[in-house]
Amino acid sequence: MSYIESTRVVQGWRSSRTLILGTACLALFTETLLYGFVVPILPYMLEVRLNQDSSQTQRTTSGLLSVHGFATLILTPLIAAAADKTPNRKVPLTIALVVTLIGTILVALTPTLWAIYLGRILQGISGSAAWIICLAMLTDNAGEGRVGRVMGLSMSIVLSGTVGGPSLAGVLLQWAGYWPAWAVPIAIILINILFRLITDEPPKASTSQQPPSRESLSPDEQGSSVRDVENSEETPLLSDSAIPRETACQDEHTTTDAPVSFYYEMLSDCRVLASISSTTIYSIIIAGFNTTLPVHLREIFNWGSFTVGMMFLILRIPAIILGPLMGWVRDHIGLRYPTTLGWALLSPLMLCLGLPSGPEHHGKALFITCLACIGIASTLVQGAGVLHTITILKDVENRRPKIFGPQGGLSRVFAINEVSFNAGLMLGPLLSGILSEEIGYYNMSVTLSLICLANAIFVWNFFERGLAHSEK
Repeated sequence: MSYIESTRVVQGWRSSRTLILGTACLALFTETLLYGFVVPILPYMLEVRLNQDSSQTQRTTSGLLSVHGFATLILTPLIAAAADKTPNRKVPLTIALVVTLIGTILVALTPTLWAIYLGRILQGISGSAAWIICLAMLTDNAGEGRVGRVMGLSMSIVLSGTVGGPSLAGVLLQWAGYWPAWAVPIAIILINILFRLITDEPPKASTSQQPPSRESLSPDEQGSSVRDVENSEETPLLSDSAIPRETACQDEHTTTDAPVSFYYEMLSDCRVLASISSTTIYSIIIAGFNTTLPVHLREIFNWGSFTVGMMFLILRIPAIILGPLMGWVRDHIGLRYPTTLGWALLSPLMLCLGLPSGPEHHGKALFITCLACIGIASTLVQGAGVLHTITILKDVENRRPKIFGPQGGLSRVFAINEVSFNAGLMLGPLLSGILSEEIGYYNMSVTLSLICLANAIFVWNFFERGLAHSEK
């Protein structure tokens, strides 16, 4: 093989879809791994390395975990606006990974408590940037009719990091020691940076290159699957015939090329509000479990930390296994029906979860069964909000080219999702903690059950009814 041919092969591999998607998924896995990795190590860091009194450990741990989400909540819209103005994502993602590395090393060194806080803030900011950029990479490079499956697979990888982070850290700290434990995430970040430097992603296309679809659709095509909507940025995703005009809060605008406020335009659409509702409530429920399950299970079943950990695995393993399958389902039948079904199923399951008050009358079996079913039902709603918002974005950009600028608004869509999810992470512990203490775990479960039912109705009314096919 000649030098020129070898160069072409290498260049083709560097710009291959598989490598680009793999790099994005690896970065997402790393960020979620880092979020929980520090949890089992924090007591050692605070009490041994900083000689802090053990009575302050719980309060300091809560502060270090919450500051990560707070930094993300505040800076995400700014990061997304900058990302949408950048035609090439290689440099921003590389910078984000380098900042993640700096923050991780700062946390691991543990020179002072404020240095740990600064490290967590850097991790939060860089993690938010990586999330926005990587999700945009996945959407752009998934290919026609495969966004649901790619997103489902990526969410399974993300959950693997969420579940595996604390477990890996605890095992490594106990068996190998402090610095060998931190060597693993630092090595993973370095591998991320290497892959990002190797990958040669084509610059994203301007939205002005996306001609609006003028094809009229048959009724069958108007009811086709979400795979026909979630195409690459170079093609329009929805034709005018598939737009449910009655679901938009704002009046119909005339086509214009003048850029307008992204957040005003999107947040005045009831379909986007339904997407935000789905994302936020899902996050509230997940965060609420993290807050209330350990105490509740200790009180009613006298279960220790190991058994409680197994309950969290039961809750999250279904999403890891079924994520790609749910993505395939969404690609073939759309978002509205599975998402509505998911919320409708979660309503009675949340109610039943609060029924066991002790080990008698098969209370343990009922609780475990309900928890497993909640894990399965949650796969129907997980990620639906962001996918639906992408659909709406493509609809708006198809009808009104360059409305959000020449590079479009995809990164800002992921910012909406990121802010919604992090708002849920902050509200979930507060809401569930107050409700369980003031009115009891059962009444808290009833409240969450009613919220799930109301959201099922909201989703049914405002999620897209039919997703149209668009010609290449």
